[in-house]
Amino acid sequence: MLEGDELIESFWNICLLHDISSRDQLLREAVRVIQTRRMLEQQEAANLTLLEPEVLFRWMKDHAGERELGHFPGDRDLFYKLYQAGKDIDLLEYALQTLQQDRITGGIIVHSGIMDRFITMCNRHGYRSFLITETEKYIRGLVDTQCFKQPFRITLLTENYIIAKLLKIYFEPYHNVSVIQGSIYHPLPLTEKFEAILAIPNFGIKMDEDDDVIIRDSEGVAVNHLIPLMEDGGKMSVTFPARMMFQSGSIATWRKQTNELVPVCTINLLPDGLFRPYTSIKTYQVEFGKSPSEEVHLGRLQLQKMTLITERETTIHPEQFGLLDNWRIDMLLDEDQDSLQAFQQATVPKVRLRDVADIFRGKSILKQDLKAGTIRVLNISNLEDGEVILDQLETIDEEERKVKRYEILPDDLVMTCRGTVNKLAVFPKSEGVVIASANIIVIRFKSTILSQYAKIFLESPVGSTLIQSFQRGTTVMNLNPADVAEIEVPLLAKEEQLDRINRYAQEKERYKTIVRDATARWEQVKNNLYTELY
Repeated sequence: MLEGDELIESFWNICLLHDISSRDQLLREAVRVIQTRRMLEQQEAANLTLLEPEVLFRWMKDHAGERELGHFPGDRDLFYKLYQAGKDIDLLEYALQTLQQDRITGGIIVHSGIMDRFITMCNRHGYRSFLITETEKYIRGLVDTQCFKQPFRITLLTENYIIAKLLKIYFEPYHNVSVIQGSIYHPLPLTEKFEAILAIPNFGIKMDEDDDVIIRDSEGVAVNHLIPLMEDGGKMSVTFPARMMFQSGSIATWRKQTNELVPVCTINLLPDGLFRPYTSIKTYQVEFGKSPSEEVHLGRLQLQKMTLITERETTIHPEQFGLLDNWRIDMLLDEDQDSLQAFQQATVPKVRLRDVADIFRGKSILKQDLKAGTIRVLNISNLEDGEVILDQLETIDEEERKVKRYEILPDDLVMTCRGTVNKLAVFPKSEGVVIASANIIVIRFKSTILSQYAKIFLESPVGSTLIQSFQRGTTVMNLNPADVAEIEVPLLAKEEQLDRINRYAQEKERYKTIVRDATARWEQVKNNLYTELY
């Protein structure tokens, strides 16, 4: 007798042989089989002659909701095979594996550690009613935590009709679980309120909202629609991408107003590997409360085996948190926090890059575009030890007027925005046109800030921390020009900037001379020793 994964594999194989292959088709036919079995059990007919192919097929059509599930894509023999293969399947586990195998329609499956921490939070506060939104994303957590077997009143929300049907059938024996169909990107017509809400909204989608709304980003829209469903004293735990934590404009306004309405209680930087399919963007778990907390807890989580544990943690007073113009907790958790704090509290005036420079990203150039031509291209590999290596630039054959907007001029500060290491260099004088690739951000300063001075600051421990805090990626760096524009640099008088530039240049030249002499001496000594051997 087949069990567990073998049952699921067998059911899939039958479906695929009969062109039943999409995610929703695979889910629908499993639901049809389980619903038929349930109806037979209710009629105490599961072991009767109804199991003959023709009678079973007719029973399914008459009693198993063909109006709800649509026309069955086969004949009586196919349904009989599917019924025999799938009647003992665990429908929730089947749904999880089917969603995980989906490569076409996509969709995120969240690591169960998120659900586990959410359940722990509910138990700690004595919450007994909670809402899980877009439940298909948390199906791994449902399977692993089995939270529906605890004394909670759980509401599962999904926008997908067939997933809602599947959940209703699976949780029919659990009277503490209810399933509703609806979207968190529109007002939810629910009268019930919840002590806790768990959500991971879709990332980076612009919603078609009314003209008078503050924010159109899907993450903010979802939170706005969920806030009215929170009980007094309740909490909402939401996963956000990095840009929601620091982007300016409408998102900054939304952060401020949301924190005033439902104050932030906790922010945790999440580790890699929590989502399937894998996403390389930074993510944060933010916990909002209907009432202010005495402290805002900030932490960095890591994955140990299958459990999320706190790697580093600090606290900040809610009033102090409210004064922050962003939620970039990376800086507050940084090991070099003392230097950063000293910079932030220093009386020296500071200025944002966007106020003193024009900033743009280079041109996207495919490998096949690289060919003999007059336009040279600066890429990551052309930056070494803080300098531009001009004699290694590749070229493209393109009209100058078409790439003029990407041209790098002498004294521009260039910065890598992709890759694994952040590199900075001041572009020197060169002949001909050189443009930046899409892996490079160009910062062209006005008269206020000198590019060499800005480079020195940005490569310092504080500057590096500031750059890192704006990265949207995790293992692979991903910087956006608009985000880089928000970085603050200390505004010194021109004479002071020049003083630092000259001291830096002199010491670097001295260092290079000493290294060059030491290298030459070492090579000479080695060669002399080798010669003595023979």
